[in-house]
Amino acid sequence: MPGSVFAPDALSGQVVLVTGASRGIGAAIAIACAQAGADVAIGYLEGTDGAELTAATVREMGRTAETFGGDVSDEDQVNAMVSSVESRFGRIDGLVNNAGVMPESKVVDMSLQEWRRVIDIDLTGAFLCSRAVLPGMLERGSGSIVMIASRLGQIGFAGVAHYAAAKAGLMALAKSMAKEVGSGGVRVNSVAPGVTITDMTTDVMEGEVGRRRLAELPAGRFATAPEVASSVVFLLSDAAALYHGQTLGPNGGGHMP
Repeated sequence: MPGSVFAPDALSGQVVLVTGASRGIGAAIAIACAQAGADVAIGYLEGTDGAELTAATVREMGRTAETFGGDVSDEDQVNAMVSSVESRFGRIDGLVNNAGVMPESKVVDMSLQEWRRVIDIDLTGAFLCSRAVLPGMLERGSGSIVMIASRLGQIGFAGVAHYAAAKAGLMALAKSMAKEVGSGGVRVNSVAPGVTITDMTTDVMEGEVGRRRLAELPAGRFATAPEVASSVVFLLSDAAALYHGQTLGPNGGGHMP
């Protein structure tokens, strides 16, 4: 079935922290991790109700879930969030850096404030979260970090240069970190989805831009959030033991490196 977790116990006994998990792809990742046997720490900024709904869904599967609020672009809040997760669950085996924003502005009209906000959340946030979980992972000699990048970080896109730059940076960050920590038992990889069906992409998919993008896809359809989540579960699992600094692209053929 498209989007199904490939092994029912792929993450059995693990603790996974997913940032930006109150909705969309992040929520789907948290749920897929639970389906694969993990307990889940659900990070969020403002979507309290959504985070609690994700947690409730995870608990219905018989797994443990807790919500942890915090701004990933704020160093102190990130450190506090990670410390709280480790206190509650004992450790963090997997981190999924999913939190992000994507306002639209052409470069000529883009304010420095908007540029910095996107870079701070989408790229610096992943750095801060990764740096915070690494000491525990390296001490145990195991762990997996997954960056949620984007096809737009591979091809660029008009109107979202800051977002594309941040997502390209995530893939480079994953490669660099993989070279630093791979020998310590920690794997770092990326997932770069194409257009994915969520409540946040409805306007894009139903408009002219969506029709043009759809026509470019060999798959003939957009991705679903559970399909993207399956790639993440794979990279978090032991099945991906030889994956270091790699980027998986569940994009329907929209980008072929």
